[in-house]
Amino acid sequence: MLYSTIVQRDETCFNQIYDAAREFEELNVLEAITACKFTKKKVEQTLNLVRAYQLRLNNESMDLVEFSETFIEEYATDHNECFRVTEKLVRRIGTTITGSMKLFRSFCPVVRRKIEGAGNIVPTLDYTRLTFRQFHGQFFGVEVYIDLVKTLLHELATFFYHLVTVLKICKDMIRKEQEVMGDYKRLKEIFEKSCDEVLHSVNVVFNTFGQVKLISEEELAERRKNACPMSEWLAKDYHAHDKKWLMQEGYIRRLVSGRQYGLDETASILWAHNPEWGRKVCDIIPKLDTLHIPFKHSKKAEAAGKKGTYNAREMVYLIKWSGVSWMSADGETIKNETSERQFYENYLKAHYKGDYLLPTWQAVCRERKYMYNVKITMQEMADNFAAHLSQADAA
Repeated sequence: MLYSTIVQRDETCFNQIYDAAREFEELNVLEAITACKFTKKKVEQTLNLVRAYQLRLNNESMDLVEFSETFIEEYATDHNECFRVTEKLVRRIGTTITGSMKLFRSFCPVVRRKIEGAGNIVPTLDYTRLTFRQFHGQFFGVEVYIDLVKTLLHELATFFYHLVTVLKICKDMIRKEQEVMGDYKRLKEIFEKSCDEVLHSVNVVFNTFGQVKLISEEELAERRKNACPMSEWLAKDYHAHDKKWLMQEGYIRRLVSGRQYGLDETASILWAHNPEWGRKVCDIIPKLDTLHIPFKHSKKAEAAGKKGTYNAREMVYLIKWSGVSWMSADGETIKNETSERQFYENYLKAHYKGDYLLPTWQAVCRERKYMYNVKITMQEMADNFAAHLSQADAA
């Protein structure tokens, strides 16, 4: 008869091994050593096996802890193949699962005949003596056993203690994933935050052609026709795709949302979480010359046929007022310098057609750094630009 160490690659395997590992007791091992007729050599071989898998368990558990701290908060994975958390965990601690099953098999009795009513291959966990509780009367403790057996008991206790701890983490992550899938508000926050991360990474947002495949109006109409509720859609696709898919899907959804407010491609990404405010900023850009923003005369402006160059500090005020540097899905105030540059270089310069030159980005950065050093808050900077709007309205 053969003992199978194959387990289902789903939550069932965690539960089965977890329950079996919790059954560990010294008397189980002593009974198993007797029932399986362990020789000294067999004890040594088992001890070496335990130590080998303990090292692998240590390595996989460290990776698992790091993985557990981030995976639930990521809507999509880093890999081309995407799985629910259970499948990810089975792969991440695959060696540990295999090792634990081999240890359980080591303590299965040797049966050379076919058990009546069973096939030649039977489940290891159903026959391992480590989970039996039928102790012989001669077991009074480990004192009478050689040091090698005592060492094996200690190593096994350490291994199963760590195994239970790791499996608890796995079971907890599976539970958390299910909770998130049923919590629309949190799931939406995770989706938006994950979209922020992939869309605002360097050279992604405004170099999307060739990286993001946009859909046609016909495809968009078909999507709307067959659309399911947002909560259902978010739960269905949570941890089911890679980040390339998320970049495309998040990008398309933001373009569609921005279009409702008359925003173009660039503006839809910049003001993804507040397109209504983005519309207001976009309307102000062509009217900058009416706000009496301070400027300076320069030969460069004169050569270009302009009246002057806007003050770099005023451009910092404009950037902060625009909101691109502190708009996020969770409403946190952040200093997003990537978004600031995208707004200034890719939107402002493209849409401002007035009588003044805009200062270089480098000049704006120098002014911004100075204001950070003198502890001027982002709100104060935004208010300074808002003052120009108030004066224009009063006039």
